[in-house]
Amino acid sequence: MMKNKILSLMKSIPFRVFIIVLTAGIIGIAGVLILKYNINKLSQNYQVIVEEHNENRIYMEQLSQLLYQHRSFVAIHVASKEEKDLAKYEEKEKQVREKMGRIILDFRARMTGNTREQIYHKVYSDYYSYLQSVDVTLDLSREGSTETAVFYLTGQMNDFLQSVNKNLMELEQLTTKEMNHAKLKMDSRIEFSRISTTVCIIMISVTMLICLVYCVTITSHLNQYKENLEQEIEQKNLSIRLHNEKMLSLQDNIIVGMANLIESRDGDTGEHIKRTSFYVNLLACALKERGLYTDLLTDSYIELLTKAAPMHDIGKIIVPDHILQKPGRLTPEEFETIKQHSAAGGRIVREVLGSIEETDYIEIAADMAAYHHEKWNGSGYVEGLSQDDIPLSARIMAIADVFDALVSKRCYKSAMPVEEAFAEIERSTGTHFDPQLVSVFFELKDEIIGYLNS
Repeated sequence: MMKNKILSLMKSIPFRVFIIVLTAGIIGIAGVLILKYNINKLSQNYQVIVEEHNENRIYMEQLSQLLYQHRSFVAIHVASKEEKDLAKYEEKEKQVREKMGRIILDFRARMTGNTREQIYHKVYSDYYSYLQSVDVTLDLSREGSTETAVFYLTGQMNDFLQSVNKNLMELEQLTTKEMNHAKLKMDSRIEFSRISTTVCIIMISVTMLICLVYCVTITSHLNQYKENLEQEIEQKNLSIRLHNEKMLSLQDNIIVGMANLIESRDGDTGEHIKRTSFYVNLLACALKERGLYTDLLTDSYIELLTKAAPMHDIGKIIVPDHILQKPGRLTPEEFETIKQHSAAGGRIVREVLGSIEETDYIEIAADMAAYHHEKWNGSGYVEGLSQDDIPLSARIMAIADVFDALVSKRCYKSAMPVEEAFAEIERSTGTHFDPQLVSVFFELKDEIIGYLNS
């Protein structure tokens, strides 16, 4: 009796094992296939989100860069006086406006979802408010109301532009949040898939080696796909960085071009900017090599100092042409008008460039523009600063500016011989110029003469 029960149990074991193994195999294979499908679908969705995010970011960066480029053309239009220059920059302004219009319309089609649409409508509203203020500014510029035009340029136009950028930044933060959420979700599913795959392998490993190989293959492919996806994202980010560098280069060229345009109003061709930038860089590097002002004169500071040098006379935009181009001696009233360009220059740098350039650059450029006519003994203008109260950048610029003015021909004077110019700088040591800076400047005499003769 007992033997029959044992034989009956032994006969039933293979079938039961078969059922258990078959069930485990079906569950394991079905689970792996379902996980594979869900992961592939989630990966595809994640890739779509990443691509959409990067494309949206490119749209936003293009719109932001075009807005600053557009404002630069409006600023140059306000600074221009010749009819041909007005027409030229009106045409450029129109071309940039058309590009922005196409981008913002294309961008609109991509803004689906309540939150995106709400932020986009803020961008859209501020953008058209900005264009309205542009039209007013251009009309004022055409009518010759330069000061009012500058008020609109640095006031309403700048406010609307900052508002557009603020909303664009909010929109980018939203899309970044969406992408991060999708990535977290994908990572969670990937982790879940790994655990589930291990369970499935344990369930069927004793009898179904092929299932084990299949699951390992899926995991391997999944990791490879993730690596490929990360490489693709890195390549796209590299493309965006290169695009940003190109836009920054364009921005720098526009700033220098604006400085050249302002300098050309008093008869200079732009060479004054090149020469003074050379002197500033040469003197700053020499001070650093001699261990002077080492707490301030870092490589980064010298680079920003040289980049900011062209902006030192940007305040001349407020000075009428008949004063700038006057061949004779200025009246006291005319000289008072000229003196205002320093304070105006510092203010314009902060208001016009403050939202598109880094803070350190703005501080250096504003100090150069505002204080390069201050004197060591306190007799300069506009604030009457003296000695170390004058920013180092302005003291360096003062020597470079005066020296180049002496050796250059202007509408009101002839060029002075180089030796006489150095003698004049030496006579002004301790009154106009920082004695320590002049001493180093004279050590560079041969290099300066070689540069002027090249």
